[in-house]
Amino acid sequence: MNKELQIDDLTRGINDDEPMFNETERREQEAPASEAREHNTAHPGDKCWQDFMAYLEAPADGDGKAGRLVCKLDRDLADSLDDCDIRGRCRSDLVNAIVRSFFENHLSRLAQYRREKKSLFNNYKPEFHA
Repeated sequence: MNKELQIDDLTRGINDDEPMFNETERREQEAPASEAREHNTAHPGDKCWQDFMAYLEAPADGDGKAGRLVCKLDRDLADSLDDCDIRGRCRSDLVNAIVRSFFENHLSRLAQYRREKKSLFNNYKPEFHA
């Protein structure tokens, strides 16, 4: 196994277009690429992505994190969000920005699925219960 690692180290980069001489150089070249990728992933006019980025850049609400509730998220989604480093924001900030941008862009469609509140108070009429 040790020989395999040595052979892999020796053959790495042989068929690459541009040779990489060390790890630092690779990281330096990846940094601008990741920034460009962040800006180039959205198509011009992709309002949902633009709204998502705007929500991430917006300052937190007055309540801050005190106004947040707990919501269960599928493990694969949580892991995927944890792998993202967008403006240094945490998983909860990413989820909130995603959901807010989705609501902003699809509110008219979502409105048709709005539930009726099934509270007993909906039928309460004070004049009949005096």
